[in-house]
Amino acid sequence: MDKQNRAFTLIELLVVIAIIGLLSSIVLASLNTAREKGANAARISDVKSLETAMELYYDDHGTYPQVGTAGWGYPIANLAPYLVSGGYIPSVPDQLITDSDSYVWGTDAYGLLIEINNSSCKTGVNVNSGWWTGSGICSF
Repeated sequence: MDKQNRAFTLIELLVVIAIIGLLSSIVLASLNTAREKGANAARISDVKSLETAMELYYDDHGTYPQVGTAGWGYPIANLAPYLVSGGYIPSVPDQLITDSDSYVWGTDAYGLLIEINNSSCKTGVNVNSGWWTGSGICSF
């Protein structure tokens, strides 16, 4: 056999490199989508654990944590003295704090404004329609 016939041509190498590049870009795009879905699932879980802590606080005190003035939005971090020190939740989830999510309370209501799926929505108990006008109710 001749040694020249055993080597790849430059065209063959370029085609293989192009195919590998195309496949790796498709895989990376899929990983980014999966990472975003995972982050949203974690945020939803954080919100649900915070809602559970709020209900436990309500059961013990007959009201939701009264942070500041009723009907005004406050950072979710302000709930820590009520929920963490009371043993209702180990800590206020960091993601809800860093996203600048908000909390508002009323006599027998509370609302959380959270960022999820690159938009904001509100959740809670007896959420007042005037709280965060323009933000829809969370659908999870």
